[in-house]
Amino acid sequence: MKQITSVVRLERQQDGVAVLTMIKEKTLNALDEPFLVELLEKLKEAEADDNIRVVILTGIGRGFCSGVDLTGGLLQDNAEKLDDWIKQFGNPVVAYIRTMTTVVIAAVNGVAVGAGVSLALACDIVISATSARYFLSFAKIGMAMDMGISWILTRRIGPMRTAALTMSAGFLDAEAALQCGLCYEVVDDAELMSQSCKFASRIASQSAPALQALKSQINFADTATLAEVLGHEAKIQGRLVQTEQAQQLIKEFLPR
Repeated sequence: MKQITSVVRLERQQDGVAVLTMIKEKTLNALDEPFLVELLEKLKEAEADDNIRVVILTGIGRGFCSGVDLTGGLLQDNAEKLDDWIKQFGNPVVAYIRTMTTVVIAAVNGVAVGAGVSLALACDIVISATSARYFLSFAKIGMAMDMGISWILTRRIGPMRTAALTMSAGFLDAEAALQCGLCYEVVDDAELMSQSCKFASRIASQSAPALQALKSQINFADTATLAEVLGHEAKIQGRLVQTEQAQQLIKEFLPR
């Protein structure tokens, strides 16, 4: 029986934080079927652990993720299967990150290319190393966007910037990504994981129901009208205020 080599490592840290590391260093963590299957499994494992409130997703080596593995013949020998492949293996990972209650932080340690950018931007918060580079390379190989990035980019940077970057097969360095709002912070390469873990611990120290509610609100607001958001906020606030944890935190916050 052929031994299956793990390509994703889940490490539980202290204070409710876990680090999910993609470890296909030779291919800069290129996406293929086994990789995406295991990544989804590890995300589900983290979501099922009540002790994990924040997951940091990062890559090993020089790259966060180089996009779909072009060496496997998927875009050539099996081109007729790409539609189903994306729906079966690529899309579920992005959809799960967006809908899981656990907060997911992308710590982008190097290059992110094509669908690798999709994977990074699917996360709730993105922290870039100084060396991070985001390549919107789809058009360079005659392809269009996939794994949700057309939805995410147009909402974060607008249709015109999305058109300019994707149609020119352009790239953003870490500072440009920060200016565009595609990442929250840029840190030195050597400090990427320590700073990401520190920030993740700060988030994980907050009320778990509040974190879940905030993620729900942010996702809901992406497509809802103002009237719908107002109703959704009121409903969530009405539920949270009745929890014992919220009542205790309110009591501690009040001046004495």
